[in-house]
Amino acid sequence: MSSLQPRPGHRFFRCPLCKSEFTAAAGALVCQNGHSFDLAREGYVNLLRGGRRRPAAGGDSSAQLGHRRSFLDAGYFDSITSAIARHVQHTGEKPQCGCWHVLDGGFGTGHQLAQIETALSLPAIGLGLDISQDAARHAARRWPRLAFAVADLWAEWPVKDVAIDVVISIFAPRNLPEAARVLRPGGWIAVAYPGPEHLRELSHRFGLLNHHARKSERIIAEAHHWIGPPTLVRHRRKVKLDPAAVRAAIMMGPNAHHIAPWMLAAEIGPMAATFDVAILLAGKQEKMP
Repeated sequence: MSSLQPRPGHRFFRCPLCKSEFTAAAGALVCQNGHSFDLAREGYVNLLRGGRRRPAAGGDSSAQLGHRRSFLDAGYFDSITSAIARHVQHTGEKPQCGCWHVLDGGFGTGHQLAQIETALSLPAIGLGLDISQDAARHAARRWPRLAFAVADLWAEWPVKDVAIDVVISIFAPRNLPEAARVLRPGGWIAVAYPGPEHLRELSHRFGLLNHHARKSERIIAEAHHWIGPPTLVRHRRKVKLDPAAVRAAIMMGPNAHHIAPWMLAAEIGPMAATFDVAILLAGKQEKMP
């Protein structure tokens, strides 16, 4: 597939300026009111308000994405996407069209979206949103069957109403009002976030950022309000990390902006680390706010 050809997921995006549908034309997505957003040569599209005239800023840096890519490619978090796919397939209502429409809010490297897409029993169309242009560039190049857009997750998403079957947010910012808008009735949201013991050994040694004690309570309350009654699953296990994986686990997330470089410059041996991940799953009710 040529990078400048429309990808299946592009049809679920909508114009961020006037909310009308896009059609693909000559390497761009164009709405009926003439707003045009060029596809980059890697295949992603910048849908920040103002489109290509406004540069994307924020999100993960290229260095963070490199660490995350090596960590995820090693399979350390594959159990998260497997658990989400199992729950959605065994508990959720199958899409009437025979194809899952999956949206990743804060896709990072695109790894989790690709994992979900392949884990579902029915065919799937995947699309992702992220504020980082570096993330969009790398993900679009690596996963040519998936559609990626640069967008602000805290603002209104450039995605059609009630068009999505599954929204995932894995270690990423969550916007549950927007997730509720784009989800069809009976669709699912899956939010994965660190539990209180996540990477506790690394935290003790390197002084990592603390996890908010009441974060889980807030996410549960938000999901209940915007989506429907949630189910919370906790995944906890001990893993032995080699030195490269220790560095990647620290530098792929927010700790990259806070930890002193000299702390990771010294010799690091293999370390045991606790993975403690909470996975919240909620099905969208017929009538929500």
